[in-house]
Amino acid sequence: MSVLNEFEKYLRTEGVLNPFGKLVIILLVFLIGFLLSKFLRWIFMSRIEHQLRHGTYSNPRLLTIVSILNKIVVIVIMIICVTISLDIVGLNTSSIMATVGVGSLALSFGAQTLVKDCINGFFIILENQFSVGDTVVIEGRTGIIEDIGLRTTVIRDFDGSKHIIPNGQIGIVTNQQRGNMRAKVICSVALSEEPDRVIDLLNKKLAPMKVEGLIGSPVVWGVTNNTNTGYEITVVAYAKAGSQYGVEYKLRESIVEVFNENGIKLPVFKYEIDGK
Repeated sequence: MSVLNEFEKYLRTEGVLNPFGKLVIILLVFLIGFLLSKFLRWIFMSRIEHQLRHGTYSNPRLLTIVSILNKIVVIVIMIICVTISLDIVGLNTSSIMATVGVGSLALSFGAQTLVKDCINGFFIILENQFSVGDTVVIEGRTGIIEDIGLRTTVIRDFDGSKHIIPNGQIGIVTNQQRGNMRAKVICSVALSEEPDRVIDLLNKKLAPMKVEGLIGSPVVWGVTNNTNTGYEITVVAYAKAGSQYGVEYKLRESIVEVFNENGIKLPVFKYEIDGK
């Protein structure tokens, strides 16, 4: 206790902190802030290891989340430390904080779109709504996710177009990479063809079909619609995410082969022209 009392004498003059004492206290404030930020970073890293073990997120996604959280935490802690330090020095922080508040309010009105984009982007990353390489439908745009940023998401369309969508505009997202996907083909047949014969031929042709990503065998649902000139038969198959397009192409090819090999007729559409 005597050592502490002696040290305190160097910090105070007539019971009031002297410049040296204020400097020591400020250094202690920033040291505590530094240690606190390191402690929180350790908590985040522990969370990363947990998520990696359970495979919830990809490593790049976790690094992005932790990097954002670390920056936010450091900024908040620094603001607190600076505010406390100004109070120790004797400056009136109330007027400074009021000025900062007004400036922040003006900035928020001017940059509300940017803030909305960043906040939405943060939750997209945090909630793992989609990942790079996923096939998605966002705001009417279908394509493959090429990049996920804090402000924008980049989609590469199947025709090669590159769509850059602000995260604040992303509402409903259809992710076609989560779970198995369905390939569906509807084929039209003439009324003169016997449905049972066509269905039987399709089953024989499609049952042994092999194509990458196909799960099980294609299923012929049967006659699913009647028209004035014929009827429609629906064929479906389930495939791994991303393989449904190749499976659908193979289904169409096999159906065409069945029709050609067995002389199955297609509906003939008739048009009446008024000769007046």
